[in-house]
Amino acid sequence: MKKIASILLVLSFLFAFTSCGVGEEKDKKTTNIENPYDMFHYTHYASGGTEEEETAVVLFEHANATFTSYQIAFISCTCRDVSVNYYSVMYIELLNTKDKPEDCAIRAITFSEGKGLWGDSNPTYGTTDYTPEYFDENFIQPMVGKTKADFDAWGGYKKQIKGIDVDAVTSASVSTSNITSCIKSLFEYHVNKYYADKIAE
Repeated sequence: MKKIASILLVLSFLFAFTSCGVGEEKDKKTTNIENPYDMFHYTHYASGGTEEEETAVVLFEHANATFTSYQIAFISCTCRDVSVNYYSVMYIELLNTKDKPEDCAIRAITFSEGKGLWGDSNPTYGTTDYTPEYFDENFIQPMVGKTKADFDAWGGYKKQIKGIDVDAVTSASVSTSNITSCIKSLFEYHVNKYYADKIAE
């Protein structure tokens, strides 16, 4: 009887040891997953215009002969709780066929339509009319047709690119500045990839 008890005790130790080993090996495999997403940095503006570097993630990228469509995840406003501010997902199409990289333009852009996600406050703090629908009409859709040159000429925090009504979005400097900044950096990512031959000329 003692012999059986001793064997059972040894077997239980062996089982516990091998189980731990399997678990540890499994943990190693799950923690060593390679990041499948491309990323790029952009200048993020905190409340008051403080500049910090943030990273945008390319969730989706599909190129055809005419344009490349992207889904980009990025953080806009960081000054309030995550219950009202979280990552935005922008769907945007950039042209591939312009003769000069600076003429590359936005073909389409949305934060809705099942392609994107408005991750900022709704409505914007202190301005009840500034809903995602308001931003789409007064800020997002007017960007269609704007070029890399337009974004390169952008003046930074609290400024708008040419053709955007500054007065219409004046109370949303953080949100509009960060969206603009992210698109400006996306243009750099895009032309380095799809206009490399023209940049080299």
